[in-house]
Amino acid sequence: MEIFEHEFMRLAFLGGTLIAILAPVIGVFLVLRRYSLIGDGLGHIAFSGIAIGLVTKLEPFWVSMGTSILAALGIERLRASGRLSGDTAIAIFLSTGLALGLILAKLAKYSTNKLWGYLFGSIITLSWGDFWTTTIIAAIVLGTVFALQKQFFYITFDEETAQASGLPVNWLNSLFVVLAALTIVAAIPIVGLLLISALIVMPVAASLQIARNFRQTMLISIICSLLSVYSGLFASYYLDIPPGPTIVLLAVIIFAITSLLGNLQRRTRDFNIARS
Repeated sequence: MEIFEHEFMRLAFLGGTLIAILAPVIGVFLVLRRYSLIGDGLGHIAFSGIAIGLVTKLEPFWVSMGTSILAALGIERLRASGRLSGDTAIAIFLSTGLALGLILAKLAKYSTNKLWGYLFGSIITLSWGDFWTTTIIAAIVLGTVFALQKQFFYITFDEETAQASGLPVNWLNSLFVVLAALTIVAAIPIVGLLLISALIVMPVAASLQIARNFRQTMLISIICSLLSVYSGLFASYYLDIPPGPTIVLLAVIIFAITSLLGNLQRRTRDFNIARS
């Protein structure tokens, strides 16, 4: 196919595949814990990290990673202390990150076009260096999640019982939000800081409409994520539209379709129960 004759599109599909798998794996736990907005919060904090990197002449990617990890731990500490709810803590960091990022980006006199790439992604400009960095982060995150999946599952559904059973709940929660921060930073070149939350949440939300158990939720959310990324890249190439927003819009469409299927499934089940 013509689209695969270009190296930048082959790289886009490779990088997109990594994030399409990584985002919903983290997203399943975040959504089930009602922690969906942390993607937005950490995305805005990562934006401020990029701006700090631009002002200080340090590598923006690594600075954004450091600020995102620190913010994730700060959000979790506030939530665990009981002084603030998770949503309130996220809102505070989100607002701070966006305001600080915009001010510092202005001071750095960074061009709007380059800033746009960080905010909304620029997957078609992905380099091999970006791809291998994303691959390493994905390997670390996925390896950790699957190694500790039983523990993460336990604290997701019954944190109090997990604590009583002797699990290091605070440590596990801190580790998990760090993994979420790494996922968000890894997705910067793919869908951008302002849209990564949608790729974390939408495929999982779509999966929950039709899945019957946790394993199905994980599998279907990955499939939905891959479909949105692949179809978004095809649409972006042939229609000459921005890939990041296109991927997110298609994820929303997939959610709408699964919602309809879920409603049909439930009505059919209720009808069969009524007949019997």
